[in-house]
Amino acid sequence: MSSPSEDALLLSFGPDVLKEAATLPAKRRYANLFPGYSYNPVYNINLRKEQLEILSKHFQTVFINKGPLEIAYKTLNNIEFYPFSVDTNLVKMKRYRKQLNSLIHVSNESPQKDWQRSRAIMEATGLRYEVFPPRLHEVYQKHLDVNAEKNRIRQKFGLKIKPYLPYGYLNHELVVKKYQNYDGFVHVARDIKDQILIDGKYTASLIEAGITGSILFWHDTFGLGNNLETVFNLSLDPDKAAREILDIRSSLDIKRHSRLTHEEMMDTFNPQKSVGIRALKMLEGI
Repeated sequence: MSSPSEDALLLSFGPDVLKEAATLPAKRRYANLFPGYSYNPVYNINLRKEQLEILSKHFQTVFINKGPLEIAYKTLNNIEFYPFSVDTNLVKMKRYRKQLNSLIHVSNESPQKDWQRSRAIMEATGLRYEVFPPRLHEVYQKHLDVNAEKNRIRQKFGLKIKPYLPYGYLNHELVVKKYQNYDGFVHVARDIKDQILIDGKYTASLIEAGITGSILFWHDTFGLGNNLETVFNLSLDPDKAAREILDIRSSLDIKRHSRLTHEEMMDTFNPQKSVGIRALKMLEGI
C-alpha cells in the first residue's frame, strides 16, 4: 500500500519520523527505533518523556536492538527486541586470519566513537595499526573530486549519473578492503553522556570486520553485557586494554577463532533474521 489508510499496518523507521507517523491513519502502528540521527533519549530526558508518551499511546509495538535504548524505554510494555543487521552480501569473506599482527579502527569522526582511545590502545600494543578513514580533509575532498569526475564522464557519454555518498563518507568497497587487510579490529568507546550523540551497543563496522574473519575487540560502553561469544571485551584504560590484546594474541588459536567469528557474525546479524522477527510480529492477529 503506497498511501495512508485505516487498514494499513504502518512501520515507522527511525526517531526522526516518529511524530509524523503517530498522526497518520493506520490499523496498527509499529516503530523501529535505533541510536543516532541526533536523537538521544538516554540522556535527553525531555525527548525521552515525549517519545514514551507517543510510543505508549499511538504504537502497537516498538522494535529496538539490544543496547542503550533499553535504558530509555524500559518502562514501555510494548517493546520487542530484534537483532541489529548488516547487508552480509556486501561483505565478502576472503581469508581466515592465521596470526594477529595488525589492528584497525574504523569509524566516522564523531565524539561518541572515541576513536582517539582506540588509536591509543592500538599504538600501545606495538602492533601495526591504522585509524580509517584518515582524519584528513584532503582524503574526503579527493574522494568527492574523483566521484564528480566519474559523473562528468558519464554525462559526456549520455549516461545516467550515479549518486555518491556525501562528504565524510567513503565508498563501502574501500572500507571492506581495509577490514580484510588487517588481523584485528578495535572499538573502545566511553560513555560521553551527550544530549544528542549516542553510541550503539555494537557498531556496523565491528560486525562487518568480523564477517571478514577479523578478530574483534570491544568495550561494553553501557554495561549491558556482551552477547557475542567471539568478541573480546577490553578495559577502558588504553594501556590495560593493550595488554589484554597481547595476552589474547599469545594464547589464542587465531585461525579457529577467525572462523568462529565469521560464522557468528553471519548467523547473528543477517537481514533475513532481523526482518523476519519484525514481519512475524506485525502479522500476528491478522
